[in-house]
Amino acid sequence: MEYHIHRNFKRIKKKSRILAVPLIIATILIIINLLGTDIIFDISKENVYTRGPMNFILYIFVFVYYIESIYTVQKAKSDSILVEFFPIYFFIIPCMIGTMIQGFFFGISTVWLCVAIAFIIVYIEIQISISFIDDLSGLYNRKYMNHYLNKLQNDKPKHVYGFLMDINDFKTINDIYGHLKGDQAIIQFGKILQHSIDKDSVAIRMGGDEFVIFAILKSNEEALALKKRIEQNIRQFNTNSTEPFHLSFSIGIAKYSGNIETFLSSMDDSMYEAKNMHRLMQ
Repeated sequence: MEYHIHRNFKRIKKKSRILAVPLIIATILIIINLLGTDIIFDISKENVYTRGPMNFILYIFVFVYYIESIYTVQKAKSDSILVEFFPIYFFIIPCMIGTMIQGFFFGISTVWLCVAIAFIIVYIEIQISISFIDDLSGLYNRKYMNHYLNKLQNDKPKHVYGFLMDINDFKTINDIYGHLKGDQAIIQFGKILQHSIDKDSVAIRMGGDEFVIFAILKSNEEALALKKRIEQNIRQFNTNSTEPFHLSFSIGIAKYSGNIETFLSSMDDSMYEAKNMHRLMQ
């Protein structure tokens, strides 16, 4: 759910440390069980399986993950981050039903049947959601951006900032190093943006060498901090990369004030002002 919504590896890494705790505890309990304590389950000499006194803990852990997934989606909705083209309940509800039936009615195995049904639904939904992903950069695409802006206009959240970016001298990279290296520049820039954004942010490739970030931030200072973080990651790429090209970008920043056209126009004007400054400095 984290990756599908935010496409941010930093968030996933941070949250996985917390979500690993129930899994680690469950693993420890299973190991203790195998030492002959039978706290989770027991298999008799007649090959009859019976539940142990602490078996219910595993069911609790499973529901912790179900509830956390639902919370992740609901939190994204409330922050106006998520464009819901992937209904989480199509996956969670069959799994929850299967787990509850198997938990309450001993001897009936329904979990994996319901998981299989859920995966079929997820597969269908993922095929639909692929149309919202840019193949080259791995970021969301212009189609997703249009859905995001529609949701933004309807929900009217506060403190949404837009960052419109254009890779400087992208045509020169294509002309000198070839289009394969131009594609690589797009890929690397997409990765940099993906690793630069924090929670409550989404990175999008609008098309060509233009990108946009929408972020919920508390102040202009936080917006400038995000800009500096992207610049720092770009400098780090240029220092450590073995690619023949260096990356730089022009950026325009605007705060959403309730009108989508004004929002986009302000970003555009600010970005092209920065683009002109870059040309003058060359």
